[in-house]
Amino acid sequence: MPMRMLHDLLLGYKGENCYVEILMPWLKENQSEVGWLCSLSQRAVTSIPKATDEELWRLYALSRVLELLALHFQKGDGTDWPGPEISRQQFDLFAESLGIRVEYLANYHPFSHEVVELIPISNRFPQIIQHHWAGLMLGNMRMLRAGVTLSASPTVLRPGIADSSTLYWAYRRKNRPYQDLSQGWGSNSSWRTRFRRDYKIENTLYFNVDGTEDLMLIPPELLDDAGLNKEERVELLVNRSFVITDKAHDDLWPYDDKFICPFLPE
Repeated sequence: MPMRMLHDLLLGYKGENCYVEILMPWLKENQSEVGWLCSLSQRAVTSIPKATDEELWRLYALSRVLELLALHFQKGDGTDWPGPEISRQQFDLFAESLGIRVEYLANYHPFSHEVVELIPISNRFPQIIQHHWAGLMLGNMRMLRAGVTLSASPTVLRPGIADSSTLYWAYRRKNRPYQDLSQGWGSNSSWRTRFRRDYKIENTLYFNVDGTEDLMLIPPELLDDAGLNKEERVELLVNRSFVITDKAHDDLWPYDDKFICPFLPE
């Protein structure tokens, strides 16, 4: 409930300094929520911790708050609300006050980065040109991917797809279509959405650990109901969107898939 209340406060705020007038007072009044988040961050050290539905709902509420704050750093007309007035420094300070680690990583990886803008170039390996907002980690768990402008070869990240196809597990964006499991439900039911948990533990990445379909066990030639093969399902899950596959992207269901792989820097 504290995160949902903060979400609603941000939506209704009309001023120009939400950090001082909304975020700082909320932090002062909700130190128990901060303590809970700090306890979560210490759970995953060498293995994936269990989480209750209520904990996943609370994490989802936090993710919606963070996505609202990140709207200020986006361009586009995909929403009728520009987002709260906040600087990048204030965004980072708020995250750190919650016990969340702020990241500005130099090397691109889909575990850590969301493609906001893509510049085609002949270089094979993607290069980060600009960070629009920071990546956030709660312990070993990905809380929010950093939004970045990249330069990359069209054979690695395809323009018009990597930066424009539907972004799944996303509550709101200005620059591209988005979808998550809260959409289409009533105002109360939407808050019973479970947060997607991704982890980096030592040199292994775990994507959507609460999924029920292990893509490691799917035969490569097997097509799902949308006509996607295993490679395309892995692409969609890992990137949360297509980045190279030119297929219909607006009515898919990647939410049950999970995947484990070694961490290999791009």
